[in-house]
Amino acid sequence: MKIGIAQVAPLFGNIQANLAHMLEIMHENTGKADLLVFPELSLTGYDLKDRVFDVALTTDSKEILRICEASAATGVNVVFGFVEKGKGELIYNSAMMIQNGKITSIQRKIYPTNYGVFEEAKYFAKGKKVNLDQVGSFISSMLICNDVWHPSLPHIAAHHHTSLLIALINSPEGGLGSDYSSSAGWERVGQFYASVYGCYVALVNRVGNENGIMFYGNSKVINPYGEVILHCPYGDPAVQICEIDYNAVKEVRKLLPIMRDEDVHITLKHFTEIADQDFV
Repeated sequence: MKIGIAQVAPLFGNIQANLAHMLEIMHENTGKADLLVFPELSLTGYDLKDRVFDVALTTDSKEILRICEASAATGVNVVFGFVEKGKGELIYNSAMMIQNGKITSIQRKIYPTNYGVFEEAKYFAKGKKVNLDQVGSFISSMLICNDVWHPSLPHIAAHHHTSLLIALINSPEGGLGSDYSSSAGWERVGQFYASVYGCYVALVNRVGNENGIMFYGNSKVINPYGEVILHCPYGDPAVQICEIDYNAVKEVRKLLPIMRDEDVHITLKHFTEIADQDFV
């Protein structure tokens, strides 16, 4: 399967311009990519604050229908980030996968980022579940930025036999201060999950300057051996494509059968004990 990374620079709050750019990239890559992945909140930009209520979409919004139509016309499957309006006026930081013109999964960010320069928890409700999707030969899970840093969520995905972990990211320079390199951290965590769980990992970050926040890109695809096989530039928009092969997943899982030997009952037992502890 050919997977493409669309490392874009969304225009702040401008859904129509970002949508037009997405559709343009999809048409340009007809016959080149089977799956195109865009970053977190690629339809809206990141630092929205109260504007999330103005840019929120539902599954039947005309913008989503246009992406479905483009997917059907081009044969390009697509993953992208958007602001989702849920029931009861709840707003979510979400990712959507569209295949062959149809919505096949939506992932809501489970842990909205609320540290460093980030204040998402003021505006976004929390998702409740790690969802899965079949994409070609791969079982895919989409996790959104901070969710990847909560090891329980990739572990849940691994128990569901995920072979393609897609991480949609909005990671800026200095987001955690000058003493921590977010770019190096993302590569380390991506290589860890890829090599331990024997899966491909696609880390897709945005670029561009937004309200004084500089996003650096540096998106990449990592194979099940923990090797970076595709690397987008630091700081510049780019669309790059590489081949991923499910045979590599099978090879690594034979060599390192971590999930074969994993006992979920041990994990559950300890988590239950921890949840019942009185920390006061």
